[in-house]
Amino acid sequence: MRRLQQKRTRREERLLVAEGEDVVQAALDRGIAPVMLLVDEERVPADDPRLAATTGLPERYAISTRLMGGVSTLAQPPRIIGVFPQAGPHHFRTVAMPPALGVYLAGVADPGNVGTLIRTSAALGADWLALGPGSADAAHPRAVRAAMGATFALPVLEGVRPDDLATREGFRVVAAVAHGGAAPWDVDLTAATVLALGAERAGLDPVMDSLRESLEVVEVTIPQGEGAESLNVSAAGAALLAERVRQCSRMPRS
Repeated sequence: MRRLQQKRTRREERLLVAEGEDVVQAALDRGIAPVMLLVDEERVPADDPRLAATTGLPERYAISTRLMGGVSTLAQPPRIIGVFPQAGPHHFRTVAMPPALGVYLAGVADPGNVGTLIRTSAALGADWLALGPGSADAAHPRAVRAAMGATFALPVLEGVRPDDLATREGFRVVAAVAHGGAAPWDVDLTAATVLALGAERAGLDPVMDSLRESLEVVEVTIPQGEGAESLNVSAAGAALLAERVRQCSRMPRS
């Protein structure tokens, strides 16, 4: 299991580690069977539903709290850890187009931010989330933990370059920028859209030229109070996704 802390191993074996009951339960609820399950024998009762759901699993081990702490990446070890097959892989060239809403991450290197954005995107109606250059692995344990089960619900596309977006049609890119963009509520977010989010320091600057080259790009900026620090990329993404939901809720129902 410790080998799966390495990105190369996760990719080669197409496995991920889910730490905690909620994340494990989310996978089980979707019918995804674990490859391995570690259960804290001191803190998990015999009638725990996750035990019933994995009866007969060859690699289910009851271990001590101390051993669980040695395996877990968390400061406070969970009661249950599961190893699950990764979904996909999903490819940008074959995903359904145009999306009602796609999310594109460029240079979002923190696994916690990637996981949080997967969770928020799934909750607020995205069809998929694509990872661009420099973005963290969605199967990183911290990303899986932050996604809180959404890893198993939302298609995540790996290794999508900015120019890959131009190979598909029927959508525009709404790019979140720190300064100079339109207010989100002044932009129609109800049309087929790919929301592009960048790293907190560089933003989308490293990929903006490639995006503009052959795509319709609309820049948006979330207004902030004077002197305020720029929003964390997860917070900015949540605000923009929520604004789209607000706009869609006001559309006439057919």
